[in-house]
Amino acid sequence: MTDLDELRRALRAQETLAPDPGDVLAAATRRIRRRRATGVAAVTFAVVALGAGAVGVLERDTAVVPPAAHPNPSSAAATEPSDTGKVPPAAPAVSLQDSSWQLLMWAVQPQFASLHYGQDHQYAFEIEVRESAVPKSALAAKPSAAGQIAQPQSVMWQDGPGRWIWARTTKPVTAAEMLALLGKIGTTPPVIKSPLNSVQVPDGLKVSTFTSEPEANTLVLCPDLDVRKAPLDSRCFSLFVSIPRDGGAADSGAAQDQLPARQYRKLGAYTIEINSSHANEAAALALLNSVQLDR
Repeated sequence: MTDLDELRRALRAQETLAPDPGDVLAAATRRIRRRRATGVAAVTFAVVALGAGAVGVLERDTAVVPPAAHPNPSSAAATEPSDTGKVPPAAPAVSLQDSSWQLLMWAVQPQFASLHYGQDHQYAFEIEVRESAVPKSALAAKPSAAGQIAQPQSVMWQDGPGRWIWARTTKPVTAAEMLALLGKIGTTPPVIKSPLNSVQVPDGLKVSTFTSEPEANTLVLCPDLDVRKAPLDSRCFSLFVSIPRDGGAADSGAAQDQLPARQYRKLGAYTIEINSSHANEAAALALLNSVQLDR
């Protein structure tokens, strides 16, 4: 069992930390979890969907909190990629500087970044940075005293106008312990040596989702970043790099899939899969053949 498997189990055991995923990524989650070949990669979209769905629920009852007196502008880079056509995109400018927690995955979408850590194959710690209306329950600034933390396992605070951070953990911690962890969240980008080195992104396509894991990557390209609301829109392309667990091929596309056309390529121990609509199979093949790994 991988650390991400443990992360998934821990997060589901602590559902009070994040509401159930919304409909935004539900179809993508079911489809990708059904077919992903490696345990490490299997929860990528499940975790991303969890964050997106949770925020969707939160924002149905949110209002913009007045800006903190001293916002931290340095974290803006965490959610604003400089080049939406660059693959791999830059890692978010946020991380947990604590060697007792292992970085398992980071993910970026427009106006969103998340990092997922594990500890002792037992506990999970997540950081999310959002560019959106700040939830009413968020603190006006990063807490500086344990007395400001009402729920030690889940803390949200405003990090600038229209930007907020959510840190949560499945580890049973006191307010003082959570405060110490929050103090170790800095602006150093996370480092994971994942396999994807480069992809030739066709004109008109932009990065809608990218995840970096030790032996896997997920990439969704779309012609319009607004279609991240339906990330497997028929105009999009989804690409997965992973080491198959059993060497078997993935199942065939289901009739309801928006991207039913699947093509594969082997590079060393890795399998690269690209999904597209049937109308875009030729473009998908060219994209698939442009993939370069650093392994």
